[in-house]
Amino acid sequence: MKGAVFIALNEMIEEQHGLGTWLDILDQTGLEGVFTSTETYPDEALFKIVAAVCETLRAPAPDVLRAFGEYLFDFLHKAHPVFAESQRNFFDFISSIDGVIHVEVHKLDENAQTPKIWVERADESSATLSYQSPRKLCHLAEGLLKGAARYYGISIAMEHGQCMHDGAPHCHLHLKQVTPE
Repeated sequence: MKGAVFIALNEMIEEQHGLGTWLDILDQTGLEGVFTSTETYPDEALFKIVAAVCETLRAPAPDVLRAFGEYLFDFLHKAHPVFAESQRNFFDFISSIDGVIHVEVHKLDENAQTPKIWVERADESSATLSYQSPRKLCHLAEGLLKGAARYYGISIAMEHGQCMHDGAPHCHLHLKQVTPE
């Protein structure tokens, strides 16, 4: 996992809960807590930190990962705005993840382990995003999608159909743009 992900999680916890909470979390994990954005760290380090965040905040992992995904979208967008800015709308953006964004990630790091993402559009305001990764961070993906929808100024309803956590080969996230009442 790239250090940028750890840095974003660090920033989120510090902003929302303070430096002391972040340091307590690091103490629980036994990790050093100094991350470099371009360095690659073991996935287990992220899972240990997330577990410590869950314990400290008394929150379930799916909720923590969703909140982090929303934060991570903004964090990554600030560093690389061209990916979202080059797409007309939310559905075009999510359709570009695997074929554009992940291709660029692999240009920078040929050993990057990006999830496999594919999107099937039902119509102009709905699609199914399929997610597959040995990391099984589908709840993080949900948060990233919510963050992207917010960036494009829309609200989405999301149904997490089949899930890797239940033994499925990949997750299905059914997305529909909703009009606020």
